Amino acid sequence: MASRKETQKRKSVKAFDQSVLNADTFDEWQALAEDYDRQSGGAVWREKDDSSLYDAVSISTRLQRLRRLRKSGNNHGLLFALSEGIHGNMAGMGNAKLYQKAKAGTKVLIKDYIDEICDALTYFSPRSFKGIPWADRLEFFQGASHCYGRSALMLSGGGTLGYFHFGVLKALIEQKLCPVVISGASAGAFVAAIVGSRSDEEFLALFDNNTLARALTENNDSIRIGFGMSEKIDMRAIKREMAKLIPDMTFKEAYEKTGRSINISISPAEPRQTSRLLNHIASPNVTLRSAVLASTALPGVFQPVQLEARNADGDIKPYLPSRRWIDGSFSQDLPAKRLARMYAVNHFIVSQVMPGLGRETNTKPGLRKIVSDASVAATKQIVRGYLDFFQRYGKVGPQMGTGMNAINALLDQQFTGDINIFPGYGLSSLGKLLKMMSEEEMRDLIKAGERATWPKVPVISLTTRIGRTLDGILHSFERDEAYWLRTAPKKKASRNTTTQRRANGHDPAKKQSRKPVTAAMKQKHQRKSAA
Repeated sequence: MASRKETQKRKSVKAFDQSVLNADTFDEWQALAEDYDRQSGGAVWREKDDSSLYDAVSISTRLQRLRRLRKSGNNHGLLFALSEGIHGNMAGMGNAKLYQKAKAGTKVLIKDYIDEICDALTYFSPRSFKGIPWADRLEFFQGASHCYGRSALMLSGGGTLGYFHFGVLKALIEQKLCPVVISGASAGAFVAAIVGSRSDEEFLALFDNNTLARALTENNDSIRIGFGMSEKIDMRAIKREMAKLIPDMTFKEAYEKTGRSINISISPAEPRQTSRLLNHIASPNVTLRSAVLASTALPGVFQPVQLEARNADGDIKPYLPSRRWIDGSFSQDLPAKRLARMYAVNHFIVSQVMPGLGRETNTKPGLRKIVSDASVAATKQIVRGYLDFFQRYGKVGPQMGTGMNAINALLDQQFTGDINIFPGYGLSSLGKLLKMMSEEEMRDLIKAGERATWPKVPVISLTTRIGRTLDGILHSFERDEAYWLRTAPKKKASRNTTTQRRANGHDPAKKQSRKPVTAAMKQKHQRKSAA
C-alpha cells in the first residue's frame, strides 16, 4: 500500500502534467516546472551539492581550481587543468538519474562547473590572446573536441505522425539548442530537408500565422495515399507539393547555406544491395528532393525511387541510374553508427514518433525489466531464425527477399538514444500513419512536439553546452581560414606583381622618393664596379 507521501507526490505530478497541457511557450513551462520543484522539494535538492549519484567533492574541487587559476592569470595552468577535466561524465555528472530528480534542471554545482569550463574555453578562444601561441591553443581545442565529441539529432520515420518533429525542432531552435548534425528517415527525412535548407530565422518564420500547417494540408483533396495504391498515386502532384517546402538544392548547397549537416537514410529496393546515408560529404551533388522521395518510398504505397544529382554543368541528371531506393526506416531509422563515424558524434538526441518503438530508460531496473528484455531478445532470435530458414530453403522472389531483408534490418536496429523525445499518444495512433490531416490536427501535432521537447530542454542545454562551445570556437576558426583561402590567391598575385615590378626598377612604394641620377653618381657607381 502506497504511503501518504507517495500518494501526494503522484497527485502533484498529475496536476503538473495537466497544467503543462495548457502551456503555449517554453517560458510558461519553465515557470510551472520551477513552481513544481519548489513544492516537491526538487529546488532544495538542486541546491545541495551532495548526492550518491555523483562525486560532488571532486566536481567542487575542480570548480574552485578553475576559478582560482583564471582569476590569478595562470594561463598555462588553466589550459592544463581544462585538458584534464573536459569529459562528459566527469565524476559521474553524466548520470541520467541526476536529470530526473527535478523538472527545471540538475544540481546547481554541476551547472556552475560546466559554466566555468565554457567561460574558460571562451577566454582562450580569441586569435589575439597573448601568452599562449594560437597554434598550441588550436591543437588543444581540436583535441578537446575530438575527445568530448558532439551531439546529433535523429528524426525517426512515422508517416504523417512525423510532422511531430516540426514541433521538436521549433522548440530546440528557439532555445538555440539544435545540433548541426541532423539525420532523418522516411517522414524524418522530409522534416530534415526542410530545416536543413533554411536558416533559423527562415525556419521559425514557417510557424508565423500557421504558414507551415496550411502548406502541409491545403491540397489534401488532390492526393490519395494508401497501401496497394502505388500504381495509382499521382507522383507529379506529390512532387509539386514537396517543391513548395523543399527548395531545388543539393546537399552541398544546403550545407553551404545553413551550416547544418543533413543526413537522409535510404534503403535498397533490390536484395544484396546496401543502404546509404546521403549527406554533403558522401553525396554532395544529390538533390534533397530526390533523397526525400526515396527515403519516404514505403513499399506497397510508393514505387521505388531513382535518385537525382546536379552534374558539372549544373543540370539535374539521374544518379546511379541502375539503382532504385525505398523507405530509409527499413535499414537505418536512426543511423547512430554512421553518424559517429562521419562526424565524431557520441551523444544522440532522438525524436521517436512511432508508438511502441523505444522507451525511456528505467531508473529502477527490477525483475519485470529483466524478464521484458529477455522476452524481446528471444522473440527477435526466433523471428531471425524463421527468416533465415525461408531464405535458405524456400522459394523467395525478389520482392519477398527485399521484404525479409527489411524485417531483418528492423530487428537489428536501436530506436532510442541518450535523450529521447516521445509523443504522448499510444498504439491507437498507428491508424493515422497515412491519414491526410486537417489544418487543426496538424497544428495540434506540431504543438505536441513542442510540449514533448520542453521537459528535455534543461538536460539538453547542460549536457551539450561544452560541445556547442567547442564547435563554435572551431567553426569561427574554420570560417576565418576559409576567408583567408578565398582571398589568398589575390594577395599572392598582388605580391608577385609587386616583386616583378621591383625587379624591373618600378617599386611603387619608392616611386615618389626616388632621387634623380647625376653624373657624379654614375662615376661613383663605375668606380665601385671596377673595384
